[in-house]
Amino acid sequence: MSSIYLTTKIAWRNLRKHKVHSSINIVGLLCSMAFVLLISAYIWQAYQVNAGLRNKDRQFALQSSYKQPGIGLDLTTVGALPRALKEEYPALVANYYRLDGLTCIISNGTEVFEENVSLGDSTLLSMYGFSLLQGNANTALSNPFSVVIDEQAAMKYFGKKEAVGERLRIRNFAGEQRDFEVTAVIHQASENSIMRLMPSMQTAIFLPMSSEQYFGRDVNNWQNLWIAGFIELQEGVTPEQLQQPIKKLLEQHADKQIAENLQPQLKPLATYYLDDNQGAIRQLLLVLSLTAAFLIIMAIINFVNLSISQSLTRLKEVGLRKILGSSRKQLIVQLLAEYCLMVCIAGLLALALYPLLAPWFSSVMMKDLPALSALPFRFFVLFFAGNVVLGLLAGIYPALKLSSNPVVSAVKNQLNEYGGKHLIRRSLLLLQFAVAVLVLISSVIIARQVDVFINGQLGYNKDYLLTAQVPRDWSESGLHNIQQVQQELRQLAQVKDISLSYGIPNSFGNGIQTVSKVGAEEGVDALVITSDQHFAATYEIPLLAGQFFATQEDPSISTKVVINRKAAQTLGYATVDEALGQSIQLFDGEFTGTIAGVTEDFYANSMHSASPAVVWVPVQASMQYRFLSIRLQAGPIAPAVAALERRWKELMPDAPFQYKFIDETIQAMYSTEIQLKRAAQTATAISMLIVLLGVIGLTSLSINLRLKEIGIRKVLGANLRNMVLLFSKEFFVIFAVALCVSIPLTYFFMHRWLMNYAVKIDLQPLLFIIPIIGLSTVLLLFIAGLVLRANTHNPIKSLRDE
Repeated sequence: MSSIYLTTKIAWRNLRKHKVHSSINIVGLLCSMAFVLLISAYIWQAYQVNAGLRNKDRQFALQSSYKQPGIGLDLTTVGALPRALKEEYPALVANYYRLDGLTCIISNGTEVFEENVSLGDSTLLSMYGFSLLQGNANTALSNPFSVVIDEQAAMKYFGKKEAVGERLRIRNFAGEQRDFEVTAVIHQASENSIMRLMPSMQTAIFLPMSSEQYFGRDVNNWQNLWIAGFIELQEGVTPEQLQQPIKKLLEQHADKQIAENLQPQLKPLATYYLDDNQGAIRQLLLVLSLTAAFLIIMAIINFVNLSISQSLTRLKEVGLRKILGSSRKQLIVQLLAEYCLMVCIAGLLALALYPLLAPWFSSVMMKDLPALSALPFRFFVLFFAGNVVLGLLAGIYPALKLSSNPVVSAVKNQLNEYGGKHLIRRSLLLLQFAVAVLVLISSVIIARQVDVFINGQLGYNKDYLLTAQVPRDWSESGLHNIQQVQQELRQLAQVKDISLSYGIPNSFGNGIQTVSKVGAEEGVDALVITSDQHFAATYEIPLLAGQFFATQEDPSISTKVVINRKAAQTLGYATVDEALGQSIQLFDGEFTGTIAGVTEDFYANSMHSASPAVVWVPVQASMQYRFLSIRLQAGPIAPAVAALERRWKELMPDAPFQYKFIDETIQAMYSTEIQLKRAAQTATAISMLIVLLGVIGLTSLSINLRLKEIGIRKVLGANLRNMVLLFSKEFFVIFAVALCVSIPLTYFFMHRWLMNYAVKIDLQPLLFIIPIIGLSTVLLLFIAGLVLRANTHNPIKSLRDE
């Protein structure tokens, strides 16, 4: 114990003695370790999603894949299927849960909100083991007009967590209102895919399935394909064992088309969050992990290079230690103790900075990070174990190199083979430059691609455009009432145009349907949008031919359709004018419409896939609607929204005015890419700082070791330009070799990444050249600054100094 204390004390003394060298190393390590700590907390949190659910390893989301598009959604399943599996195959299925996502207007008597609500089975609380603050898990959802809420909803509506016995007034789609009694309050649960199946299906309010009639729903139906289903398997049962039972049940109860086309997909709930959306979160975590690894590698390289370069200043110390009897092993242990202490100091500083950096990183990643107190003990054990390993990895080579120097050479202040090619030091510097260039260019490319998503040509004008959900009353009178509201809002001076539709960008609910000419055996896949005749004008989508449906008063409007250019081409029309007046059918032939107009193509959803063929059907044909899209007049936004809100409340006092600008909707489409962009920019800044710290340390040491040479050159007439070229030549030769390595790798990785998108930028030479020129300029300026500082010294002093 005393030897450990003595070794640590000597290490601390040496760190204080070499303050500049130690500070440069600690700052470089701190930058990378702080970022790694933040990324580690983010990754740990991502893996905690669904971790708190009971029996999560035996639970699966029951979703669908259809051979023929347009039948149903991938996210949902047949409403009656989960329950039938439990009832008819109890040896395979232990439990089930179904939810139907609703959007309801809810009031606590004074305030009105529009909320996402889950209408689900009473098995919710017992199946997933949610902890209750109040209530009975077995009976909470047994009454048709009961409601279960979480702590956050209880505070929002009642200002207290103990809300059992309180009442919420909930409006159904027919405009009726009824009180629901709070029968349980759920403790604030960790993030899970039951309460948040997807960003648009996040809820804190749960209604019993027995109230489905009040909401006009029919969940336990073999023709209902829009229900989110979950099942819990019996112990030892595999998902493959359910394939035949599911097929058999579908053949017995479902329509022939459903039975023949539906292919069940059982997705493990334990990894659902990571694998959803084609594994976008898992890919993001991989990129973040690689970025953290790159930064650690750069910090290690910086550490090794600076330690080797600084070794000349400690040769005499090592020689004297050997003369006084220190063995090589003792020297290695002492040097490694210094290096590990340096890393641990950086690690402690990173932990101290975590509470300050976490809010900033949360804004970068658009997701709150856990507090340090929320992280498990093993997280800190692994972090400090990693610090020790990092110290050993970073310090082993400098320690071996310095301790192996012969006594005579050390006393003479000569490092063995130091005058050689410095192959290892230069190789490490080359690797550091290569990583820095790769991170920098990748960051530029990612930023450009995200800019295309956010500010690219969408085919419609997103400026001054907002959307708001409206109360649903899908009856003839309900449609008439909302159209009257629409007309009143249109009279506002601040409103340029307004449209009623079932879907909006990133939320078109009809999905892909098969559309065909009347009488044709084969059709084409198209996105179907239900809207009124103002949709194209509101979104400013160019009309190429005809008109967008007809006037609202035209009795034939319910039989009109509008298509876009791509739909006209895929349906086989030579020109857009040729399509006018032609009849097409969709919804398995249940609807036939006459083409009244053709629009230009536009991106209805994200640019992850190509712009689809689109068919608009009039809202009068189905009576279904959800959104008002409102284009404001150009000008100040805040007063326009305020005027709109005042008029909205006058017309619909029971409906909250909750709006979202299309810019926000577009950003939500690309949240993963925006997170990646911001993380890459942060990593670039840190990597540049590490590189510059290394350059400063190595250049300063080189200048200090060559002060006499500088003095002689100044006396012989060398100018600043000659001096800068002298000291920068080695760096830029290595930098040029690093470019030969990093540019092909960057092109390969970025090309692979861009292949995920239908709309992508070209990897033009300027995307590589400009960052390289920028980095080269910064390096040259830093070296020039250091040389300029050294050039101000009196050469006489350096020449006579022995």
